[in-house]
Amino acid sequence: MIIKGLGCSMPERVVQNDELLHEFMEMSDPYFHNGDKEQVMLKIKALFRISGTKERRLREKGERAYDYTKKAVNTALERASLKPTDIDLLLYVGVGRGWIEPGMAPYFLEEFGMTKATGFDLLDACLSWMRALHISHNFLKNGVYKNIMILNSEFNQEYKGPFKSPEVVPYRFAQLTIGESSTATILSSSTNGHAEPYFEFVTDATRHDLCKIPLPNIASYNNSEKCPELDPLVFFAYSADLFNAANEMIPELYLNSDVLPKLPCDIAFAHSASKSIIDNLARRLNLEDQIVNLYPKFGNTVSASIPTAMWDSIENGRLKRGMDMKLFMGSAGFSAGICHMQY
Repeated sequence: MIIKGLGCSMPERVVQNDELLHEFMEMSDPYFHNGDKEQVMLKIKALFRISGTKERRLREKGERAYDYTKKAVNTALERASLKPTDIDLLLYVGVGRGWIEPGMAPYFLEEFGMTKATGFDLLDACLSWMRALHISHNFLKNGVYKNIMILNSEFNQEYKGPFKSPEVVPYRFAQLTIGESSTATILSSSTNGHAEPYFEFVTDATRHDLCKIPLPNIASYNNSEKCPELDPLVFFAYSADLFNAANEMIPELYLNSDVLPKLPCDIAFAHSASKSIIDNLARRLNLEDQIVNLYPKFGNTVSASIPTAMWDSIENGRLKRGMDMKLFMGSAGFSAGICHMQY
């Protein structure tokens, strides 16, 4: 399997920590009591320093996710020297979406002229892109499809809510780390001797309650959630617990593998949920010279984080054809995935 074309489109607006903090404080003002605002601000600023958050790309008012998604698709097709009708399968993997049913894939098939393709959605939080990579490898290997596009449109500022007290900071802070990006990845069977990609995944389902975007009917499925505030469509994440899970599960999966440590690595990419997590991962796995850490520049772009970092590395000349890549992902669920493949 080879990445035949990659496209990425992000807003031009760069939002620094102070600007975003001011926006959230204005949203939260009606809920604050004596001294709450100062406590919340101090806690958030400390978490910015710990996580390495500096800036992220966010849309201007009135800008649509659709337009960035279209640009990412067109760029990927151009880089792959393909037409929309050459795509056989579209896998939409974004947490960002306009509706729950039907999937987003049929809409984008029609909008972008992929008239000969079928498609469906695949949702596994930030891990969705790597899951789709794994599925695509097997489809291509078995000759089911010829050209597959993995698409996301991670524009998720709508999933935000106020800080009603200092006590909510541990599970509301992650909202402030989110950046926006859309990526389109076109995969085809390799014809020039590329090594087959290799994948390993693990899930600790006991940690499913650390991160969610609840629906209004969440109590019908689980009325004993960890989070005390289950506002519909408002993102919560217990960042410290998630980071502990990532620091435990990703190195363990890698170091206990009979295969992954032995595979070559010219460049490595990891999910951009925290600069400190990526730095720690690089040290523990002895990949400090290889790993790309763009979290301070783009923030957490959800399922788009690894392909966004790959795109940036292609554009600045760091990622070149033939390089061996190792891809690391930790995701709500809690799941971890690692992939080795050649670019």
